[in-house]
Amino acid sequence: MFNFLQQGITAVEKWICAAGLFVSTLLTFAQVINRYWLHYEIMWIGDMALYIFVITYILAIALAASQKGHIAVEMLPERIFRDKPVGKQAYAVAMDVLTLTAILVFLHPAYGFFRQSIRYPEYGTLVRWFNTGWLVQVMFVTIVLSALHMAYHIGNGVFELRKQLWLKSQQGGSR
Repeated sequence: MFNFLQQGITAVEKWICAAGLFVSTLLTFAQVINRYWLHYEIMWIGDMALYIFVITYILAIALAASQKGHIAVEMLPERIFRDKPVGKQAYAVAMDVLTLTAILVFLHPAYGFFRQSIRYPEYGTLVRWFNTGWLVQVMFVTIVLSALHMAYHIGNGVFELRKQLWLKSQQGGSR
């Protein structure tokens, strides 16, 4: 159940990030064509491309958390726990817990900014209908999604650690 939910959320994040990157690239291309080929500049296209790109890379943070792309430095556990899979797994769980703790530290102030952005909308200058508070709201959603992804990874890590400890106790008991 949780695995299916995790994969579903990750798939939605991938599609949103891919669509955002595609649309921002398309808008930037249209801006260049309009400006240099047609000599007709539409000012709001650049702002819209920027807003979409910013939302996309903010949401990409949650996508990185879902794929554990945020803790790619693996030299330390490889050196310390060379032939100790239980130690590597315990280290991975500890790093995930530390990451979740850091995310939760930022969740409270982000929630304050989130509530303020809902109460006091701030609209863009050239794209008048674009509420720039949406950027803050996307950041809050990203932090929540990152926390959920990390909680999922911690659960999986603890499950794997318990399985490895059980296997180790079975091997030790059969001798």
